[in-house]
Amino acid sequence: MFNVISIAVTIIALIAWGLHLQKKKHNALLAKFREHNQRFGTSFPDTSIDSELILCDKDKKLVIAFDPQSQKLCMVQGPKDQGEVLDFSYIRRWQLKWTESNGSNGFQLKNVHFDLSTNDLKRPLIRVPVTNKAYGDTWNSRLGILFNA
Repeated sequence: MFNVISIAVTIIALIAWGLHLQKKKHNALLAKFREHNQRFGTSFPDTSIDSELILCDKDKKLVIAFDPQSQKLCMVQGPKDQGEVLDFSYIRRWQLKWTESNGSNGFQLKNVHFDLSTNDLKRPLIRVPVTNKAYGDTWNSRLGILFNA
């Protein structure tokens, strides 16, 4: 009986620690957006990472926040990156892509991602992996609204 309780407490503690680390990472990202808002007079979302104006990859290693009023975006690549504020014109076009496969579980969509073409010779293509096609479809529509496409 003691072993079951011990295992359950360990699992709960690990889950709580993981949630704590995730919250800490989210707060650090939001702090970067707040800093850019103060420095540049922008209005990037800075209260929730789940905003409809924040596009992030599966692991939240690449996060792009959008400010429709100033037509600026803030791209943060990794926890040590302070972020870069760019004009909407930095993104020339985007495309939602995926790989189709037939597996033992039936038809699947894998490697769902956005390819963002930019105006930057050093970084002409930015790939943003997304969790699934539904999330990608939603963001495909949002990007159309943001960029008036």
